[in-house]
Amino acid sequence: MKIPLLAITCLLLFSSFNSKLPIKYIYLTFDDGPLKGSENIDSVILAERLKISVFLVGEHVEESKKFSGYYNMYEQNPFVESYNHSFTHAHNKYKEFYSNAQNVLADIEKNEQSLHLRFKIVRLPGRNIWRIGTRVKDDGPSGKAAADLLAANGFSLIGWDLEWQHKDTDGTPIQTVDQMTKEIETRLTTGDHLVVLLHDEMFQKKWEESELHQLIDNLRKHENYIFEHVRFYPRK
Repeated sequence: MKIPLLAITCLLLFSSFNSKLPIKYIYLTFDDGPLKGSENIDSVILAERLKISVFLVGEHVEESKKFSGYYNMYEQNPFVESYNHSFTHAHNKYKEFYSNAQNVLADIEKNEQSLHLRFKIVRLPGRNIWRIGTRVKDDGPSGKAAADLLAANGFSLIGWDLEWQHKDTDGTPIQTVDQMTKEIETRLTTGDHLVVLLHDEMFQKKWEESELHQLIDNLRKHENYIFEHVRFYPRK
């Protein structure tokens, strides 16, 4: 049986594409929501039709009807998956929080139950700690015992490889879109998986929302870049 010429051409093109451009996975992760800015992230992601992961704080959901509404937006968005960023965010008192591993576990479990989270994937507040598959990384001694206890109770912990930093005072992004694009491109020349950390409060203003659009559009110029949810991060 003869294979149509068009099919052969497509196969050759596909083979050539794969051999020259290995697939690279980007995991855009947004921390601390729901907050002011979450609604703009939701709008961008619906427009871009792009997979992202949000790490949510239960106390923020309960803080106001507005934030509860932002949480519902995320839950109804088919491109957004929700994960665990603790119930209290340690009230930003990290040393005290991590001094009691059992309390950390209880806080994480409370958030899981409160938000009905489907996946046992956690990002610890204030710490870039990993416990996922064979990737194990601590962020100083504080938090190690809690991370080990969470892992023993079936949780995977994911940190980040690159952060789009922001000002603590008002959430304004620090690096430019071009700087972030270049850094992501550089990191992906030597690796196939990149977890990028952003925060919901970075996108409160329209120009900040536009910058998120721009970053996504810049990265989409690379046909071999795929955006994925963190639950698909490799465990080997």
